[in-house]
Amino acid sequence: MKTKVKLKKEGFDFFRFIFPMLLLYIIFFILPLLQTIGYSFTDYNGINPTVEWTGFNNYLAVFKDKLFLNSLLFTASSALLFMIFANTIGFVLALALNRKIKSKNILRAIIFCPFIFNNVTVGFIWQFILGRLMTDLYPLTGWEVFKIGWLSNEKLVLYSVVFVKLWQTMGYFMVIYLAGLQMLPQDPVEAAVIDGCSRLKMITHITLPLLKPTIFVCLFLAITETLNMYPLLMTLTNGGPGHASENISLYIYVEAFKSHRMGYAAAMSVILTILILMVAALQMRLTKEEN
Repeated sequence: MKTKVKLKKEGFDFFRFIFPMLLLYIIFFILPLLQTIGYSFTDYNGINPTVEWTGFNNYLAVFKDKLFLNSLLFTASSALLFMIFANTIGFVLALALNRKIKSKNILRAIIFCPFIFNNVTVGFIWQFILGRLMTDLYPLTGWEVFKIGWLSNEKLVLYSVVFVKLWQTMGYFMVIYLAGLQMLPQDPVEAAVIDGCSRLKMITHITLPLLKPTIFVCLFLAITETLNMYPLLMTLTNGGPGHASENISLYIYVEAFKSHRMGYAAAMSVILTILILMVAALQMRLTKEEN
């Protein structure tokens, strides 16, 4: 009897402890999510209180929308490029700064520093550098690199955006890889040194296999970073030139608040949520298999 009373009391205390956060979670996440799903089946425009049910028309229109497919392609392309280069550069920097060299802490701080800046600030900084500053430098130097329209050329803007994001976040990935390297067991490394293993073979056959959990984390963090590029794109290119650098989040914003097609934007948001859930499920499955 006392055990049951004790369990009930513990259950009540636990519920009382989590209730405030649970209430906030329901109000600010669950209810807006359900509201967005509801609006995705209507012609809601954000202004007119009269809403008509349209069924799956918004979802059917999404997959016929060339601009949506273009934004989806840009998002996937930027995610793939960023994922490859961010992890490669972060790992190389971590290897270089994990050695006993002078001023390594200062170098780590310098490389990590851009990550402190928010996306809006980074966008304005590089918009000035790649736009106005390079235009002013070309007449003075005559260098062709300053003549290139890094943000106005449809074929180059993808690489410019990825470069700016890399500049901002490579220190973040470096720190994660540094933590992973410093947690590696030293016995295999010492045995490889005694056996005369080369530096390259040690990295490919010992370091990288032992770093698999860290690599998995960094790969999916890279995907998350590219999905959160909306503020950077707004200040850096505003989706231009044309729609060449418009990712899916920015396109949803344009459709919702500039074109006043809230129902259509809600349908795209639901599709984006499903895609993110699929990526998260893949991450959990790969992590579980690795464990």
